[in-house]
Amino acid sequence: MILPLLLAAVQAPPAQHDVVVAALHRLRIATQVEGGKVKACQARVSSGDAEIDRTACEATVACFNGGVTQPEPLADCVEVKVAAFVRKRDGQ
Repeated sequence: MILPLLLAAVQAPPAQHDVVVAALHRLRIATQVEGGKVKACQARVSSGDAEIDRTACEATVACFNGGVTQPEPLADCVEVKVAAFVRKRDGQ
């Protein structure tokens, strides 16, 4: 009878949750196109994460050289690839 009362009096402390926020900058990519293909790519304005910058350049080359050459569809294509990279990297 006393044991349930003692157990009821001992409450677990509330769970602690860590929130990690990474503040990134808007990434701007500069490309050099020759003969309808991207020959060079660099982050003109870095996101603040070198891996994301590199992945965005790789995605830009893959998307553009794969035929996605209009600005808006190209940005969408790159965004999908970068988001997939971030999810995989962060274990999501």
